[in-house]
Amino acid sequence: MQYSLVDLLKPEHVLVDLCASSSQQAIRKLTRPLVRSGHVAPAFATDVWEREQKFPTGLPTQPMATAMPHADPDHVNRSAVAIAVLRSPVRFGQMGTDGSVVLDARIIFLLAIKEREKQVEMIQQLVSVIQNQSLLESLVAARDAQGVVDLIRTAPKA
Repeated sequence: MQYSLVDLLKPEHVLVDLCASSSQQAIRKLTRPLVRSGHVAPAFATDVWEREQKFPTGLPTQPMATAMPHADPDHVNRSAVAIAVLRSPVRFGQMGTDGSVVLDARIIFLLAIKEREKQVEMIQQLVSVIQNQSLLESLVAARDAQGVVDLIRTAPKA
């Protein structure tokens, strides 16, 4: 089955103006709506954090850094993408490094993909979205979850 980022995005999985003191706390808070809706098991947050330690997901996007943490599908019941727009950035290790290069990420895209083979495809779709600088600026300015979803739905594809 083919699906797009837009298909996996629901307002109830978007947190706007999220306060978090660390990337780990941000991941935990962002996992909660996915647990509540039955998309992932509670252990998913731990899986994501453990993977983040080995394979950092921070991206030096402009005008602000983003991160796309994810984990193997062991604790995913149904695929979904959750998004957090943070009030203040949290530190993520930069993708492709051992984590010693850190970025202050302001937007987090948490991927919960049930089919392992679809993960790369979803990451590629997300990368094309986050390369749009004006979209990132608009996401940070969004007032509510529906606004974030609408912005991504109507964003031009790279």
